[in-house]
Amino acid sequence: MTLMEALVEAGYPESDMFHHYSDLYVYLTPLTKRVIDDWFKKSGLKRHLFVSTFTDQVTGKKMYDVAFQYDPWWSGDRRI
Repeated sequence: MTLMEALVEAGYPESDMFHHYSDLYVYLTPLTKRVIDDWFKKSGLKRHLFVSTFTDQVTGKKMYDVAFQYDPWWSGDRRI
């Protein structure tokens, strides 16, 4: 299961998923924190190498920037 799939399955709305190239952006919430932490633990990947945070300039909310986790990028949908 991909991280995007795990987020959707947990109830995070796809409409609140954004990206830049292959990087996935989601709002930092208790739900996204739990799902991202669990997903990286289960995947055996080092979370700190792939996940950073920033403040969204439009909403002022904290967001996660998760490197290489925007699924459509890898399936050939290369729209920016």
